[in-house]
Amino acid sequence: MLADGLDTGWLTTGLSLVSILALAAALGSGRWPTARIFASFTAFVLLTGLIEFGTAISRITSPAIIAVTALVIISAALSKLPGISTVLFGRKKRGPKLTLIRFLGSTALASAVTPNTAVVGALMGPASRRPNMSAHRLLLPLSYMSLAGGMLTPFGTSASLMVTGEAAARGVNLNVLDFLLPGLCVVVLVYLTLVLVSPLLLTPREKKDEAEDEIFYVEARIDEGSPLIGRSVAKNQLRHLDSFFLAELIRGDRVITPVSPVQHIQQDDRLIFVGNINHIDELRGIKGLTIEGSPRSDAPGEIYHAVIAINSVMDGKTLREIDFRARFDASVLAVRRGDERLSGKLGDIRLRSGDVLILAAGPDFRNRENLRANLHILDVNNPNPVTLPTRDSWLLLSAFSIFLALALSQVIPFAATALGLATLVIGMNWVSPREARRIFPFDLVIILWGAILLSLLVQQSGLAGLAAGAIADLTVGFPPFVALAAIFFFAWVMTELFSNASAALTAFPVAMDTAIRLDQAPEAFILATAFGASASFLLPFGYQTHLMIMTPGRYRLTDYLRLGAVVFTAYAVGALIALTLIHL
Repeated sequence: MLADGLDTGWLTTGLSLVSILALAAALGSGRWPTARIFASFTAFVLLTGLIEFGTAISRITSPAIIAVTALVIISAALSKLPGISTVLFGRKKRGPKLTLIRFLGSTALASAVTPNTAVVGALMGPASRRPNMSAHRLLLPLSYMSLAGGMLTPFGTSASLMVTGEAAARGVNLNVLDFLLPGLCVVVLVYLTLVLVSPLLLTPREKKDEAEDEIFYVEARIDEGSPLIGRSVAKNQLRHLDSFFLAELIRGDRVITPVSPVQHIQQDDRLIFVGNINHIDELRGIKGLTIEGSPRSDAPGEIYHAVIAINSVMDGKTLREIDFRARFDASVLAVRRGDERLSGKLGDIRLRSGDVLILAAGPDFRNRENLRANLHILDVNNPNPVTLPTRDSWLLLSAFSIFLALALSQVIPFAATALGLATLVIGMNWVSPREARRIFPFDLVIILWGAILLSLLVQQSGLAGLAAGAIADLTVGFPPFVALAAIFFFAWVMTELFSNASAALTAFPVAMDTAIRLDQAPEAFILATAFGASASFLLPFGYQTHLMIMTPGRYRLTDYLRLGAVVFTAYAVGALIALTLIHL
């Protein structure tokens, strides 16, 4: 019987290890959406009995997940407050150094109380339009500062929220000061590093935007007796050209845009195509269509640059699959990823969060309700300007101030406070029920639920004990600081494999077991997991805000490695010294 128990235990541990490695491999490949991978992982651990169904279901309603989803609703309301650009940069023109100082300071404060993805999404546009500084000098520091600023409070990042919730479930209550003191140390060092070093390492590139240089607007006329007459746009195969989009149809004094696939072509119609002039022969080969005049680079409508948002419906799909034109009343002229323009047929390109789309917008583009949840527009403050009236703005600010006071004092559990404010936000119609349904982070809930189950699997399978035993054995005879650093770097390595919340929850049971084995107070080791899991500065795919700014900032991997290495060093030194002095 004992042997059977041992065999079953090793089988469970082995199966758990295989599932974790498969999860890491799938996430690292980047071939599938993160939510889909975690959903598959959750299904696997439930079907194999690695985690009991009742236990798993109870974790999906954990206070941390409730708090994170409530913060998404709250941040949507806060984004409607007027004057964001003025708060960030002021009314007076400042030099590059003073602009960076004020911008990064505002970013740190905002990230302490608002999800950093929302902060970066809101500030990316204003930062991209600064007349005295290029986006290349501002956006990567923005992402790094938002990550560090989130460590000032227990609710600044999803990783901190999840760790705080799991710690409370294990009888360890972390308060605001536990995060604030080491967080201040980290923020000051990262802030000084970015102000002093980033201007030296981030040199704007003078490379011209080939994507826009090659985009022209070609006017063509339907010939008399053309075989295109009387047939729909779809039947004439004008919707699926390789290098051009049919942007407008001019019929007499009427301009039809966007052009529906069921729209029938008539004699004397004029068609406006948008696309790559290098492939103009594609249009010349259409029988019954005559190109008139010379291709021109001036747009018949408005041109926008838009970044695909995190958790957008477009992530992992093609333009054709989501029917982009009908959904947004706009045509995609080009797609950029990082510092390169993607080649090939646009309709077949698998889009990713962080890609920049160059759009020719129709008249209804600005009014589409799904715009804010899927695209961050870089060219204007907001193409669909929705700001709260003055009275509602002050009411929202007052309610948010009360929320912060309750959250920081911890008089009421944070999840209850956040849920209460989210309910008020919807009840006051600062965020409509329809908008709340649209922005509800279903994918994020799946990811966080999977992350909690991952942590539970690491703990129940005995993997946490094995890792903690290895760390304790390796650090025997050394000061506790060495074991603390080992936990920090273990969480940091995990965050390069998983998301930051997943990394924190994976390292959490290891940190708890290590503290018990070394007879140390667990607070320092738990905080080390939260800080280590949010130390993802070296790789663009290590954190979602880094991906968001990669393309609009024209960054390459070398930019992340050079500046990220310096920022990571400052962050790690500040966190480890502060945690050691305060808790050990």
